[in-house]
Amino acid sequence: MKIDAATIYFDSFNAGFRPDPELTVTEWADEYRYLPKRSSSEPGKYRSARVPYLREIMDCLSPTSPVQEICFVKATQIGATEAVNNWIFFSMDVAPGPFLCVFPSLELARDHSRQKLQTSIDLIPNLKGKIREPRSRESGNTLMAKEYPGGILFLAGSNSGAGLRSKSIRYLALDDVDGYDADVAGEGDPVELAKRRTDTFGNRKKILEISTPTTKGISRIEKSFLESDQRYYELPCPFCGHYQKLEWGGKGADFGLKFDRDKDGKVIDTYYECRACHERIDEHHKTDMLECGRWVPTYPEKAKRGYHLSSLYSPLGWVSWQQIVKEWLESKDHKALLKTFVNTRLGEVFEEDGERPEWSMLQGRAEPYKMLTVPAGGMILTAGIDVQDNRLAVVIRAWGRGEESWLIYWGEIYGDPGQPQVWEELDMLLGRPFPHAKERDLHVVSTAVDSGGHHTNDVYSFARRKAPHVIAIKGANQSGKPIIGHPSHVDLTWQGKTIENGAQVWPIGTDTAKSLIYSRLKIATPGPGCYHFPIGIGEDYFIQLTAEKLITRFVKGFPKMEWVKTGPRNEALDCEVYCLAAAYRAGIVHVDFDAIEKTANPETAPAPSMQPPPSQRWQCFRREERPERW
Repeated sequence: MKIDAATIYFDSFNAGFRPDPELTVTEWADEYRYLPKRSSSEPGKYRSARVPYLREIMDCLSPTSPVQEICFVKATQIGATEAVNNWIFFSMDVAPGPFLCVFPSLELARDHSRQKLQTSIDLIPNLKGKIREPRSRESGNTLMAKEYPGGILFLAGSNSGAGLRSKSIRYLALDDVDGYDADVAGEGDPVELAKRRTDTFGNRKKILEISTPTTKGISRIEKSFLESDQRYYELPCPFCGHYQKLEWGGKGADFGLKFDRDKDGKVIDTYYECRACHERIDEHHKTDMLECGRWVPTYPEKAKRGYHLSSLYSPLGWVSWQQIVKEWLESKDHKALLKTFVNTRLGEVFEEDGERPEWSMLQGRAEPYKMLTVPAGGMILTAGIDVQDNRLAVVIRAWGRGEESWLIYWGEIYGDPGQPQVWEELDMLLGRPFPHAKERDLHVVSTAVDSGGHHTNDVYSFARRKAPHVIAIKGANQSGKPIIGHPSHVDLTWQGKTIENGAQVWPIGTDTAKSLIYSRLKIATPGPGCYHFPIGIGEDYFIQLTAEKLITRFVKGFPKMEWVKTGPRNEALDCEVYCLAAAYRAGIVHVDFDAIEKTANPETAPAPSMQPPPSQRWQCFRREERPERW
């Protein structure tokens, strides 16, 4: 049979009138999807029976469903990423159309393309021949765009305005929306920019917003969920048949996740207590319960679909109830860890406490130990340095069990940081021994110096000379950032290669650190997390320590929580932030304080791991050689 241009044209024209298939995303995935070894803990044939709670969500993404807009508030380890991938591959094979998948950044989009998409495409027989090998830009299969008959998949980052405009899109997946920037290149909210691309498809479009929530009041996915019908997955009790959503329950509740501990505090048993009959439900019941579960809307009259799921629903073999309880016990006394637990395990927003403590109250808590001396509970010393035009502000703090800490030194070294004398004086302070209550000397083991404002090159030079005990840091005023992140190299050759032992800059989540510090300043009882202060510290330190507060501002109509100054100076707070980051970098969360305490006897030498090497300049002061000024 001879095929000419007219035949090709009319066949393609008629194909446009062909109705969408009745096959659902779930049915397609169970039949054709394979999970790669490279990116899956359970490689091989995809089975929706492992994650039955995702079936309704995937079916709503099918062409046969009238649902157009869906939001999914999720915890981690529940299989949501592969559900989105199923939708992508389904559209490539069965219901083609222009598809846009947006990630928080271009880097995350590239990583997803390499690790998830391409490795899966190679395993799906139905896609062979539809998507070419990624060999060149002309192949139609690049890292950020993949063509297939009848459509094309675009991958973009929320930080790239170019990737969110000038494209008509039928299918839109917005992944991890709480990690998006508030504004993209001055063009507005990236979520709204992306949604406008679907307008031309009218009632044939599909939009999915998916994310782990972050902070109450500024979380995008929380706002979207509140606009939806708010569905929760209810499971039947294996004893009384009562349908209920799985909940944490909390202290004193007569339902929810429960656990028992032995005399040493170790979790030895976990189970779920039914809300209706109060029978014990063991985790092995969960597989059958999940299969019989159902999504129940809170507001069925709303057209927008909204789904919420916590890690309590994670299938057997993924995240266990015992692991969730263990993580809660480890995080309940640490605000930063607790926020991560609430967001990633419970799938709920975390409510920040923006109240600041009164400086006079903190000053009144001063204790009878002298500055430059270390109380018995302090076992590790760290320092935080803030650089100004005419001085260095310094905080040195001792850390003990449960991140309880004692202020050892607060002061300012006046002089031009562009001159070596100021850094020599700082070197002497950091290098001196600090007498411990148990008749031994401690040394500063980790110091963080701010490089984000004044005299950046001088900070790099000091950090380079004193590495690895001194690091250059730069603050990131963005909610949700870790207190200390991974460093980036700033010493490069003319060819762009990293210079060995060159300077590095460590990113600091200042918003996270300030929230944690303010929460701990309210702890008045000695113990985990408590901040202690010595007698003799002037009121200027306490005023500067409480010189900021957390407020909510609206940026282009979207709420954003920001720390704002309420006084002229805040160097003490900044130094405490850097000192905390230096402590986290020193590993105080994982330090074996029992082992360190065994070395505290006068007859026993200090723990070698906590002592800087003798070759370091700031190690050379013996007690009888301390500079007179100290």
